Amino acid sequence: RWVDHNAHTVIEDSVLKLRIDETLPFRPDKSTPCVSCVQTSDHRFGATPDEFQVLDKFAQKYGWFEIRCRCPRGEGLLSAFWLHQCDPTKQEYTPDGRRREVGDGVVEIDIIEQQGRLIGDASSAVDLNVHFTPDAHYRPEVGVDASSDFHVWAMEWQEGRIDWYLDGTCLQTYEGPTPQERMFVLMALFQYSGWIGEIDPQMPYPRDLEVDYVSVYARERG
Repeated sequence: RWVDHNAHTVIEDSVLKLRIDETLPFRPDKSTPCVSCVQTSDHRFGATPDEFQVLDKFAQKYGWFEIRCRCPRGEGLLSAFWLHQCDPTKQEYTPDGRRREVGDGVVEIDIIEQQGRLIGDASSAVDLNVHFTPDAHYRPEVGVDASSDFHVWAMEWQEGRIDWYLDGTCLQTYEGPTPQERMFVLMALFQYSGWIGEIDPQMPYPRDLEVDYVSVYARERG
C-alpha cells in the first residue's frame, strides 16, 4: 500500500536526485512501497470523480522529449520517465482504481522504464511502452550499464509514430495509435515488490535517480 507520494529530492553539483533512503519518503518499514516523483501536472478530485481540477504547469502534444540521467541499481527499484494524460479520468487508472486494459485506448507513453535489477546477462534492459496498445511493448537489451554513467534517453512523438533513442541511436520504432491530447511529463524512482523483483531488505541507501536535465521540443509550424 502506497502511504506517501511526496517527492524526496536533493540537488548536488547541479544534479537533481530523486531519492529513496531508509526513512524518506515516509513508510512504516523498508518493505512498504514508496515513490519519489516529480511531474508537470496534477489534479484534485471533488466530491465525485466527475468533479476535478487540473493543476497544469506544462503539457505538450507531439515533439521531442529527452532526459539525461543515471539510474540506480537495486532489486525492487524502477526508474521512470513517462508522459501522462492531463485529464485524470483518462489516465492509466480510472478514478475508482481500476487499471485500464488493452482496448481502452492510448493513455500513457513510457519513454523509459529502467529496472534496477540485472535482467539475464544484459548490462541493462529498458522497457518502452504505449499503453494500452496490443503491440507497443518492448524490452530491448542495450549495451550500456544505465547505473554506471549518465546517458541520454529520448523519444520523438509524431501522429501515428513513436521513435525511442539512447545516446542518439534509435532503439525502437512504433507505428500505430498515439495519444490525441497534450501529455504531461513525469519522472520517478519507485521501490516496490512485483514484476521488477522483490525489495532487497539489505539494500544500502540512499538510492538516487540522478537527473542532469530534461528537455522538450516542439516542431516549428510551417
